[in-house]
Formats: sequence, structure tokens, C-alpha cells
Amino acid sequence: MEFFCIADRESSLGFRLAGLDTRDVSSKEEAEVALQEALAKQGLGIVLITSQAAAFLRAEIDKLVYERELPLILEIPSKGGHVEGGGVEDFLKSALGISI
Repeated sequence: MEFFCIADRESSLGFRLAGLDTRDVSSKEEAEVALQEALAKQGLGIVLITSQAAAFLRAEIDKLVYERELPLILEIPSKGGHVEGGGVEDFLKSALGISI
């Protein structure tokens, strides 16, 4: 199963270091292009998208989550973002079993 990550510029380096195919975005247009690229990939199982990048695509992401079985779209906190119980690193480790 392949992963694809759409991330804000501040968060993208960590995902690249973890070996994930990553597109960094800083505008709605860039985010739309990255999402279309992800959806066109054959064999893609999971799209990780940071909360800052997801803000550009809120309506599209919400629609895809309910309409498509694959790829699974998982919104994760941006670098410096907070989730209860820890930071981004803890969230990824518990959700996906990877450490950055």
C-alpha cells in the first residue's frame, strides 16, 4: 500500500525524511494540484494531509472522505500543531507506527 503526503512547507521535510512521497503546498491552487496528483496514482492507499494544507481543501476533503473508500484520507496536525496526548511525532507513531 502506497502513501502520499500533502503538507504545508513547514511540515513537509519530516515526511520526506520518513520516505513518504510528499508535496508541499502554500496555496489553494497548489493543494488542488497535489490532491489531483494523489487521486490519479494507481495503488495509492493513504493520503496524509496536514491540517494547514487541508484548510485549503476543506470541502473537497470532506466530500472525498464520505464518497470514496480508497485512498483513505487522514488529516494530521501540522508541525507545531497540537493533538491531545502529544505532538505530531506522537500522533504519527500511534496512528501509523512510523517515527519522524
